[in-house]
Amino acid sequence: MFIEKMNGVANSKIAKFILGLITLSFLVGGMSGYLFTANDSYAAKVNGETISQQEFMNRYNQEFEARAAQEGEAFLTQSDSPEFVNALRQGLIDRLVDQELLRQYAKELKLGVSDEMIKRAIVTDPNFQSNGKFDNNLYQQILAQNRLSSDTYAGILRGALTLEQMQNGIADSEFVVPAQVKDNAQVFFQKRIARLATFSLADEMAKQNVTDEEVKSYYEANQKNFIQPEQVKVQYIHVSGADIAKNIQVSDVEVAQYYQDNKAQFMTQRLAHIQFANEQEAQAVYKELQNGANFAELAKTRSVDKISGENGGELGWVNANELPKAFEDTAANLQVGAYSEPVNVDGNFHIILVEERKEKPLDEVKAQVTDLVRKSLLENRFYAVEKAVREKAFEESKSLNAAAQAAGVKVLESDYFSRKNVPTALNFPSVVSAVFDSDIANGGANSEPLNVGEQDIVVVRVLDHKAEGVKTLEEAKEDITTFLKREKAEKALTALADEQVKDLPTNPTKLPSGIHFGAEQTFTFTENQDPILLNGIFSMTKPENGKPTYKVVRNGKGDVIVAALDKVEQGELNEQELAQFGAQLRQARQLELRTQLMQALREKAQIEINEGFIRQEDEN
Repeated sequence: MFIEKMNGVANSKIAKFILGLITLSFLVGGMSGYLFTANDSYAAKVNGETISQQEFMNRYNQEFEARAAQEGEAFLTQSDSPEFVNALRQGLIDRLVDQELLRQYAKELKLGVSDEMIKRAIVTDPNFQSNGKFDNNLYQQILAQNRLSSDTYAGILRGALTLEQMQNGIADSEFVVPAQVKDNAQVFFQKRIARLATFSLADEMAKQNVTDEEVKSYYEANQKNFIQPEQVKVQYIHVSGADIAKNIQVSDVEVAQYYQDNKAQFMTQRLAHIQFANEQEAQAVYKELQNGANFAELAKTRSVDKISGENGGELGWVNANELPKAFEDTAANLQVGAYSEPVNVDGNFHIILVEERKEKPLDEVKAQVTDLVRKSLLENRFYAVEKAVREKAFEESKSLNAAAQAAGVKVLESDYFSRKNVPTALNFPSVVSAVFDSDIANGGANSEPLNVGEQDIVVVRVLDHKAEGVKTLEEAKEDITTFLKREKAEKALTALADEQVKDLPTNPTKLPSGIHFGAEQTFTFTENQDPILLNGIFSMTKPENGKPTYKVVRNGKGDVIVAALDKVEQGELNEQELAQFGAQLRQARQLELRTQLMQALREKAQIEINEGFIRQEDEN
């Protein structure tokens, strides 16, 4: 039934695709945002379903940290560029939208996964095993580190297994027969041996003359092509928390004082819980505990968290900020050995037991404390600098010099730019709006500090403003002259090359003076060659009886080329190579089908992206 349904959709070109296997370890590392979405602002909306800003940021921070750990200093250096960070953020929101579209599509197909399948997936996941066996303490620890409840993780896993089910069904229904593999291999690995006679476009353009009358005539007939958008030229200063942080030093005294004042942050607790779907059941079990019932036994029989329940509700050792705030706050107010009243955490009710509590020594957490102190100092320092910049920019509103001096930065100046080619350093919604739409757009006055990211501000003033209009003939003359010269050169070379192709079959040596065929070259699809030239060579008729065929083709530079195709050799692979190529061919087709599906789903979906949120600087 599933295959029939999917084939029906595929025939309408809506949904043939392959979805890469979503591993459980990725889910543990990448989906913690599912916990906190109810009251969050949106990053995107997909057919009315919200992708929250917190979900986006949780995922973004995890991916950022993973790449930083893997790529090191090179990645961190790149991440200083707003353009690079915006590309990361845009790529992530695109993936999250695709995931949501696939989730909705799986729901439309009525695909489902049983509770038993979810449990089996968890207990057989190597990420949750010690010595080859499921380790509940490890399982709970990983979930806690990623701020996931068992129910939340089960929900994420259900979605992933559903998509995997879709993947397997489609993969089974899409295949490539051996004859197709062989035919494709012969073409893909085919070798074409050709000689080229090149007519240089640049050389021919240099010979062309364009009169003022021709330029004027083209300009008057094509003025719509010379619309010049609204443009501004600006001065600005950029104040970054990252730059301020470079000058912050943290002393051992400051570290020790912070540790002493915030010891609760550096406690680790061994916790257990009993989880309930509703308050009524939680209150009933709470009364049983008060009457002397055993906590572990009740967890085994009454907890809806079956994984921890089988181990008496054990969650293992938990550090600060690893569990939802309501859960941690409740545990923090309990004495060791005490259990809580039922508490609502993310829609589920929990009775929490504190079994042990340890204080981490300063030596163990010194690096963490140092980072916290540095962050606190940076917040205070940045606030002070921002305040000084705001005051100076207002007091001396016609110059940025005083504000720049207060921040210890330089005044920078841009060239003219439009809304479509904003410099990377200024390409933020708040800045674009200020220089084009606000009161400062007419020039002269400083803007207020504009937030372009966390601890990142820009102050800008417009030096000059040009309204939208048609370029003057003088402004457009150079572009028109180049275009007309190219047009004339292409026409002349094409006519000349066409004439040669007509005569070459009977007179193979006839070429204009200074033009000759080069040495034989081999062209294949497997080589990284000029794609325009390659397509031209492979569009040529095969030679017969040892006689070359001729055709006018072009290369990526625009040169006109007379190609002589001397020989075609079919690609031949052994059985092992054919099998490898067949696997690659299937993967390529499946990727193409996935692209087709995502395009179709996006075309019929209502997608709203919060561009103002997405185009922010990195918040790490």
